[in-house]
Amino acid sequence: MLNDRQLSLLEKLEHQPSSLAELAQHAGVSARTISRDIDYLNFTLSGRARVTSQGSAGVQLEILDRKHYFQLLQRHDNDDQLLALLLLNGFTTRLQLADALNLPETLIAEKLVKLRQRYEKVFTIAGRPGVGYFIDEPEARQILILANLLKKDPFVSSLTGFNYAAVERLTAGISALQAWPAIHRDYVVSVVLAVWAMRNLIRNAPQVDADREIALCIENAGFYFNQKTLSVLISLLDALQYNATQITPDRIQQLLDEALIDHPGGVQDAQLIEDLTGHVTRCAASPVWVAESRQSSMNNLKAAWPVAFDMSIRFIGLLRERLGIIVSDSDLIGLYFACALERHQTERQPVILLAEQNAIATINKLAIERDVPNCRVHIARSLSGLMGLRDEIQPVCIINNSHLELNVNIGNVLNIRNIITPAGIGQIKDFLDTVYIRQNLERLFPVDACFHEENQPNDTWLEICARVSQRLVRQGHLTDEEAWRICQREQEGENLIVNQLAIPHCWSEKETSFRGYFITLPRSVVVNHEPVSHLLIACASASARHELKIFSYLARTLYKHLPGKIAGLKSAEEFVRLLRE
Repeated sequence: MLNDRQLSLLEKLEHQPSSLAELAQHAGVSARTISRDIDYLNFTLSGRARVTSQGSAGVQLEILDRKHYFQLLQRHDNDDQLLALLLLNGFTTRLQLADALNLPETLIAEKLVKLRQRYEKVFTIAGRPGVGYFIDEPEARQILILANLLKKDPFVSSLTGFNYAAVERLTAGISALQAWPAIHRDYVVSVVLAVWAMRNLIRNAPQVDADREIALCIENAGFYFNQKTLSVLISLLDALQYNATQITPDRIQQLLDEALIDHPGGVQDAQLIEDLTGHVTRCAASPVWVAESRQSSMNNLKAAWPVAFDMSIRFIGLLRERLGIIVSDSDLIGLYFACALERHQTERQPVILLAEQNAIATINKLAIERDVPNCRVHIARSLSGLMGLRDEIQPVCIINNSHLELNVNIGNVLNIRNIITPAGIGQIKDFLDTVYIRQNLERLFPVDACFHEENQPNDTWLEICARVSQRLVRQGHLTDEEAWRICQREQEGENLIVNQLAIPHCWSEKETSFRGYFITLPRSVVVNHEPVSHLLIACASASARHELKIFSYLARTLYKHLPGKIAGLKSAEEFVRLLRE
């Protein structure tokens, strides 16, 4: 079995590489112990993933078989069983949890702290001195949380005393039910089992017609439900079905229109409305508040498309306020918004292809325009033709597909000979994504506007953001409205943190270009349970969506370095030099 330290080590490496010393410091053990952990992990993972040490690149995790990797971790993680015990037993002491899971009481105490942090936005784990811990949620919500656990983790079922032959009969019977069509049949089974497992804890039973087809299905499977238990089950399934019927494309569009008022950098289209309608309908009918499997970190995507995930947070808030639909996970909704933004990156960048042979030039032009989004290729047959085109269209880069040698001062030149292969296409994409940013680093991140903020040990994150924002307002770099938007965004949670660098940000309707101000801190601060060494105040233009690529560039560049290097930055000049590497 993997212990908590080893699971935590994998979780940290899923986010980014780290040095052996940083992993040891994070775990509170010696580097020798971490080295032994790595050996044991590689033995246990056996082909699903491997942990390697790459010298200056640090310790890295390479996932080879994603599906089976996360399934393996799930078998080694007893957090789900701990949650199930809290649901099935009401008040439960740490000693009782330790006895049930055969774990030290000190480890149970650590697990409870971590579980509270992990699920703080979904449900509340509360405790009363001398009594024990419990899930502080209404009965219906507790039942659905247990249903999630039963569907996710087979080891949880062992705590409930199910007869597996009876479960198979129940599954077969429910698969033929016509009622509650919006709810997935497997989810209905999990809800039935959760209600049965909690039948002795149920206090409130609504008055509903319990003479339904499902009653016969449950009885034939071999489960006993009294009238009160059956009423609770039917009422809960009716409520989920009703929630799903409230979701229509028109309602989703109304919520998107409202969300765009606060996020002018966002977009919407018919595909986004269709994607969100389907996803929210599934969330309403079959809510998942405990993820069905461990997932890899979304930090890279969130950092690359912050406007998408900002909109997802606002959209989820509107779902709760307007429709009473609770969505606990912003990741998938954020991805739908990110895809919409990518579809609307329509500004075509001019590129000159210098090629002497007409046939090769034509083939390569077609390949580039087909495979590189938003790119228009202009062909030059000679150096004189190149210079004329260069003055006329101001290309973002020149692809030298000839045997001529170009002067290094001529501009951004990419040398790719002969027929351009998929590897060459990838090289062009990467170059175009970053050339504008690399050319304008000093303008995008003006060093003369950056400063050192002397934060104190008791300062909260919001206090630090407010002081920094107001100082930038006094210096004329931010407006009062932009400063307010930045602080408001930080209060919403899901703060944007890239490799220990926090990026409080907003979307400006006044300015027409991106601005980033690097602020150093003498003391690190914990934000959203993550350490933050410094901050970058970023203000993006709502009218220049192509500049959203800056966030992707920041994420890709910063994650290449070990966290200690980010924490060790002393000035904005050092920060800009880091971005050039």
